[in-house]
Amino acid sequence: MSKGKVVLGVSASIAIYKSLEVLSKLKKRGFDVRFVLTKESKELISPVIFKALTNHEVYDDVMKELDLDGTNITHVSFAKWADVFAIVPATANIISKISCGIADDPVSLIALATDAKKIIAPAMNSHMYLNPIVQEHLEKLKSLGWFIVEPVEGELACNTVGVGHIADENHIADSIESCFYPDILKGKKIIVTAGPTSEAIDPVRYLTNRSSGKMGFALAKMAKYLGAGVTLITGRVCLETPFGVRRVDVSSTLDMLNALKKEIERENELTVIMAAAIADFKPEKREDKKIKKDGNGGFGLHFIENPDVTVEIGKYAKSLKKTVKLVGFAAETHDLLENAKKKIEKKGLEFIVANDVKRSDIAFGSDYNEVVIIHKNGEIERVERSEKLKVAYEILRRLAW
Repeated sequence: MSKGKVVLGVSASIAIYKSLEVLSKLKKRGFDVRFVLTKESKELISPVIFKALTNHEVYDDVMKELDLDGTNITHVSFAKWADVFAIVPATANIISKISCGIADDPVSLIALATDAKKIIAPAMNSHMYLNPIVQEHLEKLKSLGWFIVEPVEGELACNTVGVGHIADENHIADSIESCFYPDILKGKKIIVTAGPTSEAIDPVRYLTNRSSGKMGFALAKMAKYLGAGVTLITGRVCLETPFGVRRVDVSSTLDMLNALKKEIERENELTVIMAAAIADFKPEKREDKKIKKDGNGGFGLHFIENPDVTVEIGKYAKSLKKTVKLVGFAAETHDLLENAKKKIEKKGLEFIVANDVKRSDIAFGSDYNEVVIIHKNGEIERVERSEKLKVAYEILRRLAW
């Protein structure tokens, strides 16, 4: 079953290949996609390619009739069919035409005819992008409800480097997918912690845990989808920063605590979701030099407790008279409910999300999770095994008070 209907408009930029990469991302996520092309873009990639990859006819000529809903007016049919209309890539020409209300090709026709949510991913030479005329047109489109996936600095077709390089295909796909979620967290500030913390033994070695950070990153991505302003504080992971999310990288438990304190100082009211797997203990002493073998068969370490980060930031927020709502996570191997319930009052949580990390189908590194949400009033809710992004939605919608 399709997650939604997306019309991708394509204009004649050398970044046209990005439209195919975005298509691939959207298809994997379960979206139904159709293409509309400007006349010039057909000279860069044949419409046959777009048709073969979507299994749909391509609208590439204003005189072409593709009867989608019995109207016999193709641009109106496409305009009605779309849940989201995204122009990838968008040249200065197509941006300016739409801003001025010109509709003389399939892309600009649908842009003016559709009530769907609208997205533009510009791609052009940096001088063109920064030209006051183009910037004026982009600002006008923003004011009319278009979302601009801003280009980045990179290599351009003219063998120069500058802003105007089209955004990453994952970021474009994320901006499209976000249109299918309600903005129930709009105006809220959310901090998500993710991944493992690491405690150094010497300059070479450290102790950590098996957390991949995937659940925390899914929470950050979904919180952004739902309209929140999101900061992600993460330990060492190999994951891409979700689009629109501000990222802070840390290493140790103390680093994470200090980073959280700085964020609390910045805002008067926020929600902190403690999804990171924070090390409870650390070596009492960190050696300044690499520990060498001495022929005695090994060496010993003495551990001391790390501060309880959740408790500490609760105290810190109170001392600054800040309003901070805390959501905890409990990764347990036994007595799941009992161990999780103990943490709610101790840490001052709104609710806690508990999961069994012994299970190989939802444990560390998995793309799936199954959790129990325990509220401070004792209510228990179960979220069945699902992709972590879906589990993240179930967790976050409970913050929309």
